[in-house]
Amino acid sequence: MRIASFWIELRQALFVFIVSLIVGFISGYWALSISIGLFAFIIWQLRQIMHLRRWIHDGASLESVPDLHGSAYQIISQICDIKEQEQIKHDNLEALLARFDEATKVMPDAMLIIDQMQMIEWSNPAAKKILNIDMQRDIGQRIDNIVRDPVITGYLNNGVYKEPLEFSSASSLENDLMLRVVTYEDSKKLLIVHDHADLLHLQNVRKAFVSNASHEMRTPLTVIIGYLETLCLREEMSGLTKRGVEGALEQAQRLKQLIEDLLSLSRLESLPLSKSDVDQVDISMLVHESIELIKSSDTYKQQHFELSLDSRVQVNGDYRELQSAIQNILDNAVKYSAEETQIDVNWQKMTDGTSVLSVTDKGVGIEESHIPRLTERFYRIDQGRSRDMGGTGLGLSIVKHVMERHGGNLTIVSKQQKGTNVQLQFPSNRMFMCNK
Repeated sequence: MRIASFWIELRQALFVFIVSLIVGFISGYWALSISIGLFAFIIWQLRQIMHLRRWIHDGASLESVPDLHGSAYQIISQICDIKEQEQIKHDNLEALLARFDEATKVMPDAMLIIDQMQMIEWSNPAAKKILNIDMQRDIGQRIDNIVRDPVITGYLNNGVYKEPLEFSSASSLENDLMLRVVTYEDSKKLLIVHDHADLLHLQNVRKAFVSNASHEMRTPLTVIIGYLETLCLREEMSGLTKRGVEGALEQAQRLKQLIEDLLSLSRLESLPLSKSDVDQVDISMLVHESIELIKSSDTYKQQHFELSLDSRVQVNGDYRELQSAIQNILDNAVKYSAEETQIDVNWQKMTDGTSVLSVTDKGVGIEESHIPRLTERFYRIDQGRSRDMGGTGLGLSIVKHVMERHGGNLTIVSKQQKGTNVQLQFPSNRMFMCNK
């Protein structure tokens, strides 16, 4: 294009020069004719440039393109081509934004964008219904000036959004809303609030069914166990019949334990910790009690417990729940350890203010791929062996719920053929130091 423009200008200049030569030849004033011709050519070029500059200054509208020639015409053509392409892109972008706007209008989830100062930059109509945030009214306002919930404020200020936040709407007493935060451009945040009240209702129905069914089964099962225990005491039964009754009694007791675990889970899921019996719990005493129970059970294989317990460190929590959690992890350590091996139990306060109960065995260990699923209900690594040991598949699920209710964490680290370490980590606000 540059070469074409150069030749156009050169041809125009040559044309003016030749005309000037002819006029000079006719008039006899060579220098004057050439000078006038070149001067007129320069004036014409300057006039072209002036019109071009004015057109560009006025916005280079495609509706008011000046009638120019030569290089100016080539420049205008290129500018028009570029503007037409930009107009097509602009129209496509506007159409895309219009479709996006229509899509966000019909979305049931609240969506809003905030900057690094937590100022609202955009929101969809659902945000008004769920969070009372109006796009026209609240743009430029801090989100915590409109949504006055310390739980949400703390979550946004924390800056860790790996897990979504569940919280309650103004019209509900349970966590019927879920907040997810997506960060982009290093400072922007997209907030998505999902109303999962229907899912919560289904979960509550399921929990109620499990609780009611387990409760209704417990009474007749207790009667059945009682009859089976009575039959086992009868001496006139033959050996084959007695083995059958004892097998039925064993399975009935397993079913009873399963029902008790289901009821415990149902209670943990439905009853807030604030409504439980919260007291100062001596963890070291619970460990000793659990070990005594284990030593009198059939699963005990003469393992040696190496204890390092700080009895001054106590926990504000529910005694029964913590007892159940500790009993479960110690039972697992015994079940999956070889005979006469050592099990280390440590309870101490850490330098960061938290406290940790650590149970380490030298058992068969667990494959790393199984560890994330160990707290799922009824999840077993080895179905046959777990069933033979009398497990229900709910123990670690109960432990996880107990720790969540106490604001703590359950951590499991294991290597095959080297053993497993289970830690119950309690937050500093649950700690209580007792001088003994």
